[in-house]
Amino acid sequence: MTTEKQLIHKTYYETYLTGSEQTAPAQVLGQAYFEEQNSDESFDLSYIRFAQGEIYFHYQDYEAAIFKWENIKNELEPWANKNIGDAYYKLGLLSAAEDKYNSIETEDQTLNIEVALKLFFLYQERNKLENAYETIKRALHINSDYPQVTKIARKFYEENNDYKHAVILAVKESIRTEREEWFSILITYVKGGYTKQFEPDFFAEALLTFYEVSQHAFAQLTTALWNSYRDENSYLTWLRTINDMLLTVDHEASDEWDQTVQLYEETFLELTNGSYYLSEIHDVIPYLLANWMKLSTRSNGLFPSATVLAWNEIFPGTVIPDAVYKAESIIFESENEESGLENALHLYHTINRWAEGHSVEVDYKVKWWVEELINPQIKNHFLLTGKAGSGKTTFVNSLLGDKLFKGSTTSFVVLHDDDDLIMNQIKNDEQIPINYQSELNNLMINETNGLFQVKRPCILMHEHQCAIIDTPPINGSNEARNEIFDSLLLVDGMLYVLDGSSPLTEGEYDVLCQIKNFAPNVKVNFILNKVDLVSSDAQTEALINEIKGKLKNIYPEAEILPYSSLHPFNQQLSQLNGFLYTHYPYSMKEKQEKRTKKVLTLIRKMLANLLQKRVEMEKGLIDSIQWNEDILGRLTGFTNKLTDLQQEKIATITAAYKALLKESKTELKVTLPTLIKESSELIKEESDFKQIHIQLNENMNNRVQDYYEQTLIPALCEKLEDWISSSHEELLESQSYLMEMSGTFNEIYQSEKLSLQCEFTILNDWRRDINRMTGRLQYEKENIMLRRNKPTQVILKGAGKLFGGMNQNKSMLANQYKKYVENESYDEVTESISTKLFLPFELFEKGLKQDISTFFNGPINEVTHTITETEEAIQNGKEGLSDMKANPEIFYDPLKLFEVNLLQQEFMLQAKKDYSRSL
Repeated sequence: MTTEKQLIHKTYYETYLTGSEQTAPAQVLGQAYFEEQNSDESFDLSYIRFAQGEIYFHYQDYEAAIFKWENIKNELEPWANKNIGDAYYKLGLLSAAEDKYNSIETEDQTLNIEVALKLFFLYQERNKLENAYETIKRALHINSDYPQVTKIARKFYEENNDYKHAVILAVKESIRTEREEWFSILITYVKGGYTKQFEPDFFAEALLTFYEVSQHAFAQLTTALWNSYRDENSYLTWLRTINDMLLTVDHEASDEWDQTVQLYEETFLELTNGSYYLSEIHDVIPYLLANWMKLSTRSNGLFPSATVLAWNEIFPGTVIPDAVYKAESIIFESENEESGLENALHLYHTINRWAEGHSVEVDYKVKWWVEELINPQIKNHFLLTGKAGSGKTTFVNSLLGDKLFKGSTTSFVVLHDDDDLIMNQIKNDEQIPINYQSELNNLMINETNGLFQVKRPCILMHEHQCAIIDTPPINGSNEARNEIFDSLLLVDGMLYVLDGSSPLTEGEYDVLCQIKNFAPNVKVNFILNKVDLVSSDAQTEALINEIKGKLKNIYPEAEILPYSSLHPFNQQLSQLNGFLYTHYPYSMKEKQEKRTKKVLTLIRKMLANLLQKRVEMEKGLIDSIQWNEDILGRLTGFTNKLTDLQQEKIATITAAYKALLKESKTELKVTLPTLIKESSELIKEESDFKQIHIQLNENMNNRVQDYYEQTLIPALCEKLEDWISSSHEELLESQSYLMEMSGTFNEIYQSEKLSLQCEFTILNDWRRDINRMTGRLQYEKENIMLRRNKPTQVILKGAGKLFGGMNQNKSMLANQYKKYVENESYDEVTESISTKLFLPFELFEKGLKQDISTFFNGPINEVTHTITETEEAIQNGKEGLSDMKANPEIFYDPLKLFEVNLLQQEFMLQAKKDYSRSL
């Protein structure tokens, strides 16, 4: 080993210096070289040359060193080659150094690892990271115990942010060396989040090593791994890994396990908070519970014991029997030092969050009751009940000093002391403020078994910091009685009001027996009301004794307070105070336990409500799909009718318009030729036949213009106005039908779903356009007698100019002109005037179809949109129903797990009280 160290540090030359410490090493070696060379025996200078090379190397004469080492031909040759590589490295000849190192072949483990380390640093310097990885891996493989090699490897991995290899190294070294140093390094990596990329079972052997060497280190590693995997997909795999490992090892009780026990508790609550399905954790929880119990002691074992028993109750036979036996022994003998209220509220909020995340609404009344019962300002809640006619209402009014209620209430009223009058109605989905007392009374009469909160000044409730829950008569409806019984589980005591004139009837006795069986732990005392009707105090006392005698089998410790609601309250306050202080003393610890029980009772009710809501949701989806399919059929049929109505009105209104235009055109074609022909009366023998055609043309145009402006246009305007009016009637008829249909549909929808309002502005648009068209109409003179394309006119005009001056020809010309004027058809003139007049109206006609369609667009679009909505609702409903049926575990699994948590907390409350080993 000494020689290996000398070879590593290049101090082999020291073997020649024995006895020559005062002489320079080079001189000593030179002398040895000379002597060896001149020896009579065969000589071998390799050893001396090797040592000389070391001296030259230390004096930085690297070329001389290389020369010496190149001539080594004995067993030191591999070391000489390694030293040559070192010299090349010093000279900066890195490539040569690399080649030299790689050329070395030896079985010497020390030399191999030294060469590997030299190459490793060289590769790093040359930025050959891949080669560096391979080389350090080879060095570790050769000998991980070699000085500094693991440290060098870890530093290299960390510098390159290669925590995968760093973790692998830490795990292997922890297992191999069992040293605290590597335990600490691995734990640091885990806490740094560098191990999440590994599957949990990669650490199984390391965990076992930690466990065998140091339970403290094991607890630290377990905690670190647990927390690192907590939010990862491999969390359940980790739990299986740690559970499998702990089940196989022997266990000794120690405080070191307290942190792990706490982790098991946190994990169980995580796995049962509604985020996991039973199929995911069915093989995890039983072993988790077994190990939790295994690591627990009597001092911290109550929670896991109750959890094991609760799980075994809901899922019988799934927990390892030894865990169940240990849980039974611990819970039977353990004292529960905590009220459990914090855990109960945690479970309550967990269920609330789950319900919100799954769009399931928790009954608001349950939420309200939870807040009410944990109110730190209220020490006690008293249930006040009695039969109808017992004077319970007058007793309440006496306490409040005001007639708050009129007659027996059919609702539950929670009374609080407060400086101001505050009234609220508590419904299943919300809390509604009430502003007036009269409104409260009306609601209480109409809301059977409703819930109200009334805050107002009350000296009794103020002094006792209590709340009083007034109930409907206990001999009322079965529903009211059931609500009263349920309320018994939420109160600290019950005050039963007896009628002094007929106390404790058989019916009341039967009800009290039922109350005792239903809520045996609720302390019940009695108010004997209407004692003013009893003749004397002695008779009152006798009546009280008689009642106690009847009650001794069910409430032997019950007390009865005589009271008269007609007597001043102040005179009876001290008696009431003493009665409540005596029979309902306040204990902080007992109150916290009671509050926990009440919250757990409400949680159980919440779970029952959620299960019922699941049934209601499925039924609601089925009903919704059927209802929407029915309404879709109605809407589709209505759409067809609406389209037919639209086409009908387009046809009717357009036809009416065409008819009036046709009528006006016909009238024009008939009238114009007649008017024009009447101009023949201007033709006489004395007429100037040279100008007669001009005069006739002027006269004809004047006649046509007069007719155009005074008769035709006014008549056309009147017809168009009548047409608009009749169109209005037609459209009103359509709107009336649509209003009737919207009313029908809105009645089905139970809301103002459809308005079906049509666009009546088209009538204003029509009227505006018609006024604009008729206002622009102006007669344009026609060339009636001045047309060159008429041969007759051309001949007559020529004859007039030729013979107009000859008297003998005038008679003949006059006759010919008259004959022409009176017999001409004037079709072209009429057509020209008609075209100019009716062209705008014909263009207007072309837009009528679009206008009338626009009138119906609103209702059609509204119905179409509603059909689309309905189709989407049907599709969504079917998908939702399919999901509910295909994946019932989405809803039922979390509720089952919540039930386990609830039962676990109930078991904890009953620890060392009435828990039975038969569970």
